[in-house]
Amino acid sequence: MDSMIDGGFDALWPFPNDTADQETLDKGGLKCELKTFEARYNSKGEKVLLSVGSKKKFNAPDHVAPDSALVLTKFYNKEKELDYTELEIRSPHLKKAFKEVVPEYKDLNVQIKSIILRDGVRYLFYYRTELQEYGRKLGGHTATEHLMFALDYMYGTLESELRTFYNFVEVPFSVPSIDFVNLWMVFRPGDYYYTKVGEVERVTKIRSISQSQSLFRSRWLMSGEAISYDGRDFGYVVHSVTIRSYDGYKPLVDLIAKPLNYHPDKKSIIERMVQRGKKYTSLHGIHHREYDGIAEALGADRRVTYEGEEDEFPLQAMTIGGRIMIDGKSFFEAAPSHEPDFLSLRMIETEDGKHLALKDEDYLICNQFIPGFSLVEKRWCFFCVDLVKDVEYNMTAFESLMLDRLYKQTILSLVKVHTGLGVPFDDVIKGKGKGLIFLLHGIPGVGKSLTAESVAEFCNRPLYTVSAGDIGTSPSSVELDLGKALRLAEKWNAIILIDEADVFLEQRTTNDLVRNGLVSVFLRILEYYQGIMFLTTNRIGSFDDAFKSRIHLAVMYPALSLTSRKNLWDMFLRKASPGSSLEWLNPKSLERIANEDLNGRQIKNIARTAATLAAGEGSALRFAHIETALKAIRAFDSNFAADVREDQAESAGCTCGNPLKRRRID
Repeated sequence: MDSMIDGGFDALWPFPNDTADQETLDKGGLKCELKTFEARYNSKGEKVLLSVGSKKKFNAPDHVAPDSALVLTKFYNKEKELDYTELEIRSPHLKKAFKEVVPEYKDLNVQIKSIILRDGVRYLFYYRTELQEYGRKLGGHTATEHLMFALDYMYGTLESELRTFYNFVEVPFSVPSIDFVNLWMVFRPGDYYYTKVGEVERVTKIRSISQSQSLFRSRWLMSGEAISYDGRDFGYVVHSVTIRSYDGYKPLVDLIAKPLNYHPDKKSIIERMVQRGKKYTSLHGIHHREYDGIAEALGADRRVTYEGEEDEFPLQAMTIGGRIMIDGKSFFEAAPSHEPDFLSLRMIETEDGKHLALKDEDYLICNQFIPGFSLVEKRWCFFCVDLVKDVEYNMTAFESLMLDRLYKQTILSLVKVHTGLGVPFDDVIKGKGKGLIFLLHGIPGVGKSLTAESVAEFCNRPLYTVSAGDIGTSPSSVELDLGKALRLAEKWNAIILIDEADVFLEQRTTNDLVRNGLVSVFLRILEYYQGIMFLTTNRIGSFDDAFKSRIHLAVMYPALSLTSRKNLWDMFLRKASPGSSLEWLNPKSLERIANEDLNGRQIKNIARTAATLAAGEGSALRFAHIETALKAIRAFDSNFAADVREDQAESAGCTCGNPLKRRRID
């Protein structure tokens, strides 16, 4: 509902009033009467003001009925249809009552000429109880007479609507319901409405409700306000919801936006939303957290406007699991079009990185989504606050790592010193040589990536994994995208893992300028990086010599021994079936499956598959489930080997014997 203070018709008058008329206006509104006017367009297209039985120009000073307590004006459009009405409150007693009763007017200067309300009779309805109580406290007073006059006008004007309201909404022992045309009656500005999409709840403070008519159907548009976060401060933003027309009477709890005052679970909703609001504001700044559920992720490609200017990344719902970073500032730097548009002068600024104290009514309307980054999917997302959890670090992960103890001790010592800045050593050139770079090399599935993960767990720090697919293989893309990733890693105090970094480490040659440029860019980035980085590679045969001086520790991972495979089988099977005794998992059975020439990643996958098979049957994990999963692996290896032999035969031009029949794996 729109309202205007002081001015009303003045804005329509083409000529200013003289001083005498102005003084009359300022002292008016003492007569208990309602004066009605109609603002219409005449045959010449001019807007004129019509009093009852008369026609007057807008510049006529006597049309404002200065003595009337209330002035009602009906505005018509050029098609002679009623557009809206305005109720002008001139009575000083009513203005004072509004100041005392209506929160929106608590700072009102009662010396102003008038209050002008769009569809103002609704305000009298919304605050009828408070105005009546205020009038009773006044006793026998002229102000009481003015209040009763205004309320009588409201009751007379809304006679039919009030009958509907009291018969269907405020009925004891009945489900409150309302018809579409009178929907405005249950949504008072300043109150709250409740929405729930899927499992995501939201409470919004009502600002206004207005009806709009399209070609085919009518609808109510409700505008509300909520508290959001832009990466620096909190502030109020507009949140709107549309209620489409419906037939008959609908229970209020079935509306897409439910008036909170009439909700049967109002108390529990408020408790949940206040607690979530406190959690939301506590996530100000940068935080490492866990997440499991649906999030609104930024699209991979930016949508552009017709002119080709960058517009925005469209949002798409996707399931996110694993570790995340809460970082609103970096989110909106990456996607500025999604930055909240705060209402002017409605900022809640922060001091020293901490939000100012808020009231429960503020926590109640805090946003349900917080911006951040998925470390697993490597996507910027809006995360549901309810699903954000504290991280439970696995402090035993590093101990279970299948790596020589001397190497493990060396890695931890280097990390501890770097983290604690125990050796404040810098390069000759400022900013160079402050990083800690590890190179882990060996065949797949022997624990290279797990080493980086375990170190991050031990240090209680995020792990940001980057691959060639994330940053490209051209010098320009590596410089841009890897540079962004490393800046984020430093900002988040994260350990960064560049997995399968072979393409960046290969030796430069005289005839491949693109590769030379790629390696040179990567070398320069390493030189200036100040955090902890792990590089993994399956081969170092073509390793460029320039990297040797940039690597602080290189660790070679041999193929898994029989003992290592036994330990891995035992660990992964027990993790896959927590709480089960697994009596069949004895040295003999471990020996049997450990003889399979598998790497650590394959062992983990088989254990997970076997546990899934057991869960599908509703039974405990058995050795038969392991055998079934192993058969699938053997079949894959057999088919893969056959395809490799066929490709090799075709490449060599072999035609002897029967041609191999190609077998494809779907």
